Amino acid sequence: MLRTAVCKHVALGRLLAEPVPILRAFSLSAAACAPKGRKSVVPAPKTKAKVKVKVNHNKKEKVKRSGITPHDFKDAVRTLRFESYARDLSDLNIPVLSAGKLQQLKDTVVGYEPKMEEMIKLMGGFKKYQHHELFRKHYSLVSDNTVEVHRTFVARLDGTSAKNRMCFLGPKGVGKSTLISQVQALACSQHGDAVLLHINEPELFIKGYSDYVYNPTLKLYHQPMFTKRWIKKIRVVNEEVFRKMPLLRDVSFSNKKGAFNYKKGENNLHEYLVNCHDFGVLGTTDAFLFFMEHVVAYSKDFPVLFSVDNINALFETQFTKYFHKDMSPIHFSEFELGNLIHRLMSGDLVFSKGGVLLAETSDLGASRTLRVGLQLEDLDPYATNINHDVASSIMRNGGVTTLPLANLNKDQAKKLMEFWDDSGVLHIRDYPTKPVYKRPEDVEEDERRYRVGEFVTEMDRAATYEKKLQKTYFVSGGNPGVFLKNIFLAY
Repeated sequence: MLRTAVCKHVALGRLLAEPVPILRAFSLSAAACAPKGRKSVVPAPKTKAKVKVKVNHNKKEKVKRSGITPHDFKDAVRTLRFESYARDLSDLNIPVLSAGKLQQLKDTVVGYEPKMEEMIKLMGGFKKYQHHELFRKHYSLVSDNTVEVHRTFVARLDGTSAKNRMCFLGPKGVGKSTLISQVQALACSQHGDAVLLHINEPELFIKGYSDYVYNPTLKLYHQPMFTKRWIKKIRVVNEEVFRKMPLLRDVSFSNKKGAFNYKKGENNLHEYLVNCHDFGVLGTTDAFLFFMEHVVAYSKDFPVLFSVDNINALFETQFTKYFHKDMSPIHFSEFELGNLIHRLMSGDLVFSKGGVLLAETSDLGASRTLRVGLQLEDLDPYATNINHDVASSIMRNGGVTTLPLANLNKDQAKKLMEFWDDSGVLHIRDYPTKPVYKRPEDVEEDERRYRVGEFVTEMDRAATYEKKLQKTYFVSGGNPGVFLKNIFLAY
């Protein structure tokens, strides 16, 4: 036993004396050999200390005064109401446009009645970039176009609208939009209680800017925001006439104020338009149909003038920017207002008394569909850029007559210049602008020769006036818009 113990002790000593290699297994994760760390603690969010702010109630609020505007000049003068700084022209005794005195007012600058002017402004009749900022109110010239449209259109408002449809044609600046405003004023002057329905920018409801929903009641698409704004303008403009239209049937509706039950003969159309908000509802409604039923029914007592400016914008493309559920494009006649325009143009919807007035815009290209419908071009059955159904419908019921507008003659242009001169917006300055100082002894010498470096002064204002008229009329060719821009080129 002792021998065995000694042998084990010796073997153990040799084992400890010799170096022994140590083998270590590889780990599959570096985190297995990493020292155990502390748990992470999310710091609490810091809260700002409450600071008491002393408010001085006696201190006046600072008003920002700056002449900087994001618009360019032609938009800034309209936005900043530059016309309010114009001279008051009440001392000139400018006559008011009237149907009874139209022959006496020919070739004369006229204004509008204050109430009529506000109505036209609300409907968008006075368009941008027509230099309305020159005057505090709106003025226009009674030209040959005014007399002609009164004879061929306004005088026939007592008849059916199917036989009284007209479209203004002409280049840019000839005065198509201005003539629509004159027709509206003449219609109210001659017929008293006339209903004015005007659409100044029909391209707004086909460009894809507005919301729309299908109305199964009318089987048309309803545009709540566009229709709501248009109805509001029409309601304000025709308030007096709509108050004279009792409801033809009972109607019930509700809004935020509560439920309304209007009775036939007790309430009028104006009350309905004020309290019925279904025109702006994104859903099924027959409010637009109810409104048009009354306008058509009462047209036997109150003539209706339906006018559309920029009518060729509807025919610029085959379809609108809107789509059906199957992603097929929608035609403008499938909308409520578009269908109304289409039916009135074709004569399918008729006012007992009234007329349909249209005007093209030169800012857009000519539409072959509209030109074929107006019988300005022959119908080509093989043309692909023409909507044959729409063009054929416009030619129904006698078709739409056209009125190409004429430019001003020289006498009318001179009348305009005289008005601008009297109103103080036309500057006829002698040449040069500053007189040259001369000594008394130089006056005798100037009679024989001119001094070197001096300009020839022209003190004849009438000659300068006539020279400017001749030059401007020659450049413009009598176009009112071009004539105005050339006169005020340095304005």
